[in-house]
Amino acid sequence: MVKIDGLTIKEAEEMLKAPTPAEVNEFYNLPYELDTEKNKYYEETGFVVVEKVLSGYALEYARKVIESAVLIRKADDEVVLKDKTPYQQSFLQCGFLCWDYPAVKDIVFGRRFAGIAKSLMNTTGARLWHDQALFKEGGGRHTDVHQDSSYWPVTYPDLTTTIWLALNDVPVEKGCLYFYPGSHKFHKEYVDIFKKPHQPEFLKDIETVSTPLNAGDATFHSGLTYHGANANKTDGIREGMTVIYVSEDNRFDASDERNATHTSCKGLMHGQLIDTKYTPKLS
Repeated sequence: MVKIDGLTIKEAEEMLKAPTPAEVNEFYNLPYELDTEKNKYYEETGFVVVEKVLSGYALEYARKVIESAVLIRKADDEVVLKDKTPYQQSFLQCGFLCWDYPAVKDIVFGRRFAGIAKSLMNTTGARLWHDQALFKEGGGRHTDVHQDSSYWPVTYPDLTTTIWLALNDVPVEKGCLYFYPGSHKFHKEYVDIFKKPHQPEFLKDIETVSTPLNAGDATFHSGLTYHGANANKTDGIREGMTVIYVSEDNRFDASDERNATHTSCKGLMHGQLIDTKYTPKLS
């Protein structure tokens, strides 16, 4: 079973049953003034670091909520790290948490985060695609290079972005993300990090940029930006929470059968607006 220091299943269940304190929920929805230089950097490189997206009690509370959700989701995971598949050794992946736990939904639906996504995508509105916690166990291997949008059936992958929010300090040695700046301007290439991870040939001459974060800081990256994560060389868990956004006018692309059954697009026909119960407009 996955262990998170100072947290039991009973405590996690109680945490997730409790309503989010009003002052915390208010913080989740406070506007974040994004420096214009951040927008320019994101446009040029396909990623950006945004400091102090969460802080104070709101950060502390959000961390406990996400830790609780991960602990419960992974309660039956009895496989030790060395016996897991290479993919499973890369991270503890828990998706669509917001639909099971209202306290997580308050975080995921926060207009503060969606507002930044809307600004960086330079679009009229941001919809939820889905959320997922990505924890990396102590000793966990690196996350292989990939491009997120190759797994998503969307017509406009350039109008997608992901917040990767650090819930605890994430230095390089604990498994922070690294990016290939400018790679969002390249063509899409599917990298199967489940079965056949590899580095696309056209990335070999690009110097990567690692993005160590303090707790409460975040990166945003385009669905077209190639990236990976360093190994966790510490004994502690790297705790990251992600929310993926698409532009409000993005449409379902069912041409790739590999991705056409994605949960967020259930019931849609090819070319339809991505407007389902799982993809509400958040900003």
